[in-house]
Amino acid sequence: MSERCLHEVFQSQVAARPEALALVCGDRAMTYQQLDQVTNQLARKLRQLGADRGTFVAIFCERSELPVVAVLACHKAGAAYVPVDTDLPEDRVRHVADELDVVVCVTEAAVAGKAERVFPRTAARLALDQEWASVRSLPDSSLRHEESDVDPSDLAYVIYTSGSTGRPKGVLTEHRHVTRFVASFNEVCGTGPDDRVYQGFPLSFDGSVEEIWMAFSNGSALVVPGRGAPRLGGDLARHLAELGITYFSTVPTLLATLVEDVPTLRTLVVSGEPCPPELVNRWARPGRRLLNVYGPTETTVNATASECVPGQPVSIGRPLPGYQVRVVGEDLCPVPPGAAGELLISGDTLARGYVSHPDLTDSRFVVLADEQRKPVRCYRTGDLGRWTESGDLEFLGRIDSQVKIRGYRVELTEIESVLLEHPAVSAACVRLVDHDGLQALAAYVVPARPGRSPNRNEILDLVERKLPAYMVPGYLDVVWELPRTTSGKADRDRLPDPSAPLVRESRTVVPPRTDLERTIAHVWSEVLGIAEVSVEDDFFTVLGGHSLVAARLAGALGHMTQHPVSVRDIYRFPTVRRLAAHLDPAAPPENQA
Repeated sequence: MSERCLHEVFQSQVAARPEALALVCGDRAMTYQQLDQVTNQLARKLRQLGADRGTFVAIFCERSELPVVAVLACHKAGAAYVPVDTDLPEDRVRHVADELDVVVCVTEAAVAGKAERVFPRTAARLALDQEWASVRSLPDSSLRHEESDVDPSDLAYVIYTSGSTGRPKGVLTEHRHVTRFVASFNEVCGTGPDDRVYQGFPLSFDGSVEEIWMAFSNGSALVVPGRGAPRLGGDLARHLAELGITYFSTVPTLLATLVEDVPTLRTLVVSGEPCPPELVNRWARPGRRLLNVYGPTETTVNATASECVPGQPVSIGRPLPGYQVRVVGEDLCPVPPGAAGELLISGDTLARGYVSHPDLTDSRFVVLADEQRKPVRCYRTGDLGRWTESGDLEFLGRIDSQVKIRGYRVELTEIESVLLEHPAVSAACVRLVDHDGLQALAAYVVPARPGRSPNRNEILDLVERKLPAYMVPGYLDVVWELPRTTSGKADRDRLPDPSAPLVRESRTVVPPRTDLERTIAHVWSEVLGIAEVSVEDDFFTVLGGHSLVAARLAGALGHMTQHPVSVRDIYRFPTVRRLAAHLDPAAPPENQA
């Protein structure tokens, strides 16, 4: 299996169980045979548009079954897919499109206008929902190998992660890297044809590769949430149970928002950030396995795994079959067991390297000698860890300025580079802080002109235009100089606690009119750390809220107002006034206008 292409792994399940359910989204469903046929048709359409072996196809769609169909079709056509989130800043998307010379952009009507703007030089744009009839008119038989000529050493996808240069960097991953990972992780997970796997990660997050292929390599059903599906909290827990989900992979911060149990779950995988012991105590139990996994995108999804047991220390476990991990010092030589050092990963799943960055590739992917003095290619993770007495790996944090927030890798230097683009900023430093149990990014800037602070609205416009939402700082404090180490570098550990949330200034603050509005505004102020909240401020676009803060807000509001409040309510009614009107529709209209 390890030397097959990904679509060949899928087709083996088509042959074994053609009538089994393969893909579900809302009331739409396809069997393995139906999915095989439609992806054969789309592969032919892509090839007509110029997507073949060695080319790149952008997938620029909102959440539905269509992106998964596109992924399989790209594999069959021979092209590598490039997942691009539709809410990314346009400048960032253009960088990806230009760097890879994307030949086709697979999109849909709802975002076709933006696709035209951000992929202006892409030869073809295919809006799947509008062109479905033309796709389905093509032959649905499998492409002959001579047609696509795809090889396991060909690229399967390119996923972009945060880069220290101020631009994201693309990781080049081949078919054989993924099939080898799938074979290894299957030895740990044991997913089967009766499983229902939730596809909750965006395609731009390599956790989606785990989800898709834990389903399609085992004849399981892949369940994709629709656009209106709940994202977290009790709503998501109930949704998972209603869908009969048995396999759920997520990040610990999202899992922590699920205050209700999901009785259908048999396998729960957490990754992307440290897993607190209290989550293990809540979720691990007989009949349900909780796996804590670790692995950078450069090593293909997961490299180590640990089965968590309540009451026992939480580690990142041991290397998966076919992976090797060594703990080394600054000289790249192994350190004694128990000593801290950098984690180096080797094995046959390491990515080719980075798009258009040979120097960075050479610095992160190094060749060392193994115990038999044979050359071994290793990836320098930049993560600190140590071997415990039990033979497990303990994760100890980062060596450099990279952090994880809500499961995403973030290079703090990339945010700093963007801040320095503002002419009124002469120096910048960013760090990760904890605000009442939730992580946030805090930025500190030194004004270019003494005594004159930069315009906060301009800085907010700049970072929102250049960076994904999860990289936009929650705080912006002005300091007159940055603390320095003895070597002259900015000392993040000596920066003061942040005090100024980064929200729009000079906005009109509309005061609350009713007791309910006053209560909601007070809770918003407390949770967000903002002194004064207007009842017309949008929780997301004006006040910088995100899904995890929304989950905390929903819990606090339910307690304070005696009204049940869901995360979905906050998304639907994102201002104090609109939420109050929803919670108490019987209130006099003049008080809620």
